[in-house]
Amino acid sequence: ENEEKWIEKFKFWKSRKKNEPMETVILEKTIIKIGGLLALGFGEAGAEIIGENMKGNDTAGVNAMIPGRMVDCIFGYCDIQNFADATQILQDKVMVFVNQIAEIVHGIVDEYAGAANKNIGEAFLLVWRLIDADASHRTRLADFSLMSFIKVIAAINKSPTLADYREHPGLIMRIPNFRVTLGCALHVGWSIEGAIGSEFKIDASYLSPHVNICSRLGAATKQYLVPLLMSHNVAEMCTPQITQEHLRLVDRVELMGSKTPIGLYTFDMDWRLIEVDERSHSKVTFKRFKMRQHREKVKEQKQTADFSVLDLINTDRDIRVMREPYTRSSDFFDTFDMAYRNYEAGEWELAKQMFEDTKGMLPNRADDGPSSVLLQYIKEHADTSQGGFAAPKWWQGYRLVK
Repeated sequence: ENEEKWIEKFKFWKSRKKNEPMETVILEKTIIKIGGLLALGFGEAGAEIIGENMKGNDTAGVNAMIPGRMVDCIFGYCDIQNFADATQILQDKVMVFVNQIAEIVHGIVDEYAGAANKNIGEAFLLVWRLIDADASHRTRLADFSLMSFIKVIAAINKSPTLADYREHPGLIMRIPNFRVTLGCALHVGWSIEGAIGSEFKIDASYLSPHVNICSRLGAATKQYLVPLLMSHNVAEMCTPQITQEHLRLVDRVELMGSKTPIGLYTFDMDWRLIEVDERSHSKVTFKRFKMRQHREKVKEQKQTADFSVLDLINTDRDIRVMREPYTRSSDFFDTFDMAYRNYEAGEWELAKQMFEDTKGMLPNRADDGPSSVLLQYIKEHADTSQGGFAAPKWWQGYRLVK
């Protein structure tokens, strides 16, 4: 009988062992989770910190205060507009609101070889690192950064989740015709990549005047009434055909923090023409692992030599819809280009007349933002002592933007 009892106990413990995961499996999963949390918390900029700490076997302590290093990067900045109003109205639900936008922004930037770095309340800092990149690879990354922001703007307006906020009573009362809107900017330059903080709390980020310039360009999108601004430094890195055929030089300014004037380019698109993708409402639950696999596969396809951002600009349905008002008006770009050249050269009388034309030239659309801004600047600063609109004597072809 005792023998039978021991046999029964043995079978019981054996069956229990099968149902319970082994300690090594639990440990392995825990380490993977910790690694995932480190990657989420530190991001690409923190890889060096993690790597340096993993090398040291002499202590179990963590040394986050390692020196930074200088890197060249394309910086992207996305700013959620009307965020202060959204925070007051949505209150505790504003976190969900920001994360819904972040999911779109971060996902598309990752798809186009970029990395999310920092979330600053209503803004996201994105990075494309140019370490060891030759000229052709730098051009490819510049094209990717531009395309990622075009896709972000389209996806924000296609999202049925974000479209629900257009019917939020509080938001509509505060901001008539409310919809989620982003102001995006791109700039390139050097930066110090590393840890910022103390032994109590650190952030892996980038310190540079170029990061500040990028954020100022993001803020300037509200002034120019365009969804995207990029510095001439990035525009000139892009494929020449993209720069010549699809980007518009809208101003040349001196920003605080910049020693030299910066040319401002935009990719003209009317994001209000994008329709909400109702198909996205059919919720399909994917396992995270399979979603990651799909994203990696898409990323790999974009890294092949056959993939062309220029071809995508010309064939993508969403881009063609957003560009339609601009492509329909064949004279718009030529007239604006002549107006801008006269404005830059100090021929403000001619520039004023042309900007008045381009301001209302686009069909079924409000006034062109850059035309309105430059026209207003001419009216405020022109020398009218001789009866016309002459450029002031101090004019050097660019203006100061604070």
